[in-house]
Amino acid sequence: MTDDADLIPAAVAAVASGSFSPSLKADAAVRIFRGMLRDIALDCVTSGSAMIGHIKANVRSGDEMMSMSSTTDDGNVRCRSVFAKDVSEYSMTVNVIVYGIENRKAAEILVPNVRKISDDVKITVHSEIGCEDPECKDPLCQDEAHKRIIMNI
Repeated sequence: MTDDADLIPAAVAAVASGSFSPSLKADAAVRIFRGMLRDIALDCVTSGSAMIGHIKANVRSGDEMMSMSSTTDDGNVRCRSVFAKDVSEYSMTVNVIVYGIENRKAAEILVPNVRKISDDVKITVHSEIGCEDPECKDPLCQDEAHKRIIMNI
């Protein structure tokens, strides 16, 4: 039997929201959100991640959405869409799938990088792999009530 620990991904997702006061120009907001994603990827690598599976964020502000992702250990972030208008309030989801570190460590990397965005950010981090209910016997369980909240800040 081989040691497959490095083949089991850490998979966490965060839902976050906050605001900028005063509002940020679109290009400044894009730089901040891109920097957050880059830092998450680089911190995963320096914490022992064997491979970045996919780190993705979708950020909504008003009627606009910024979509970005990183899949490489150099922290390169690609944007599919960016903001054209100033950003005041925002909400986002961030998904982190990495190999070689535990879910808890991935969450501990994710949270401080999201918190750097704005002073009033609120974050909830969920485990994305498997059912977390010890009483559940369904190996394919998708019951959202069985997903453990790792951190609620």
